Amino acid sequence: MLCIAAIAPAASMLFNVPVIASQAGAASPLVFVLSAIGVLLLGISVVYFARRLSSAGGFCTWIRHALGKEAAFQVGWLLLGSYALFEAALQATVGGSLENAFSSLGFSLPGGWVMYALLLTLIVGVLAHFDVKLSLWVMAPFALLEVLVLLVLDGAILLKGGASGHDLLHTFTPAGSTLAGIVPGGILGIGIGMVLGILAFVGFETAAAYGEETRHPRRAIPVAMYSLLIGLTVLYVVTSYAATIGVGWQHAGGTLGNIATAPQQYLVLANHYVGSWLGTALVILVVTSNAASAFAMHQVMARYVFSMGREQVLPALFGRAHPRWRSPYIAGWTQTGFTGLVIIFLGFIVQKSNVDGTVSYALGLPHGAFTQTSGIGSFQWLASVVTMCLLLVYILTNVAVPFFARRQQEFRVVPHMIVPLASTLLLLLPFASYVLPPLPLIGGWFTALGFAPTPFPTNILPFFVVLWIILGLGYAWYLSRHSPERYEQIGLILQHEGAEEAISAKETKDQTQEE
Repeated sequence: MLCIAAIAPAASMLFNVPVIASQAGAASPLVFVLSAIGVLLLGISVVYFARRLSSAGGFCTWIRHALGKEAAFQVGWLLLGSYALFEAALQATVGGSLENAFSSLGFSLPGGWVMYALLLTLIVGVLAHFDVKLSLWVMAPFALLEVLVLLVLDGAILLKGGASGHDLLHTFTPAGSTLAGIVPGGILGIGIGMVLGILAFVGFETAAAYGEETRHPRRAIPVAMYSLLIGLTVLYVVTSYAATIGVGWQHAGGTLGNIATAPQQYLVLANHYVGSWLGTALVILVVTSNAASAFAMHQVMARYVFSMGREQVLPALFGRAHPRWRSPYIAGWTQTGFTGLVIIFLGFIVQKSNVDGTVSYALGLPHGAFTQTSGIGSFQWLASVVTMCLLLVYILTNVAVPFFARRQQEFRVVPHMIVPLASTLLLLLPFASYVLPPLPLIGGWFTALGFAPTPFPTNILPFFVVLWIILGLGYAWYLSRHSPERYEQIGLILQHEGAEEAISAKETKDQTQEE
């Protein structure tokens, strides 16, 4: 249940499903099936590493032992970028939810969702500064309520048959991805939708850490991992299917996939199939769930940067702990400032709908036909970049398995070659669906096959990932040439003592030097 609290399944459904429906139409359940298979196969690689190496260092530790410090640096760099953006993505969803909720009551703030998101970002920064901790044991009951509320809604829709009856053809095959208004639709839309489908599982690897704490970790780690993944798969597939038939599969794109109104679609479904009390419960749980996740992600990012500063992979300034509160306050306020700047920038993106169904974007304040881009739309962009970074980490993890297995002299073809390869191919589908169409020659070939062109700004999102990788390669080259001793620490940072112990150790060292 603690792992579920960190993953926040209700938020994943209420925000990810509408975005996926806008890209893949009624085939949202198929998107989650494909995403789940890729992640389940990845889970075999994660379990393999976690049973042999400590999961405390996670992907960085595993990649370093299998592929070396150069690959470990890139994994750490990709995680750094994804963690940094993830908080802003979560705050955008909370800001959008609060704006919709208060607007329905006749109350609004200047700046719309941006103002709510900035206020919450500041609150998170202050709480982190004073080292306030949000226990996962406190979050666990809310996670249980999230799952129960979703199951109640799913059960009501399934029992009543939805708006126009059950339909397995259009929900579990590509047939439902060709509805009018779906962009890009088809196989390409399913691939792009898988980006957020996989995002819904992010954090599953933490189950390995809880498995390690039991008396028999070699047995507990796979049980914890697969139980979590199978449970999430069932929940996501059933919930996305229920939502699709709840509005009617024919309206999956225009109604369920209307990003501008998300997550109101679920509130309408709750009110219609169960009662207004369930809609109210959904709003409260989603806001608290995402706010808690944003706080947790802030803490993870601050301590990650603190560790890198402590080992001087980043400037030593980031490795300072507050003299009284013992929090990584420099790293924390840096993350708060970065999140705030990202939210402010997104607040200046305005859009208007054109007669031909396309959307035009501009920078500035709302004027004329241009309105502020919604918080959920902003979440889609940020979450896509985050997931593309994480997909590369996952793919590298699969690639590392056969190398590590050979080194350990325990290589077997099926678990150490076939399974990682199958997972990699499935994880490459969403990555390729984003990266390949924007390339002129390949994009033209996709268009000639009948696919709709990937719309702006979705078509430029992969370039942010490419730019981040180039910056990482440049920084790695700089460190290896000018600070080889710091470069040697790459991938080992997270193997050291935990964040609390790291801060305590640093304070003890500083006090000893002063004496």
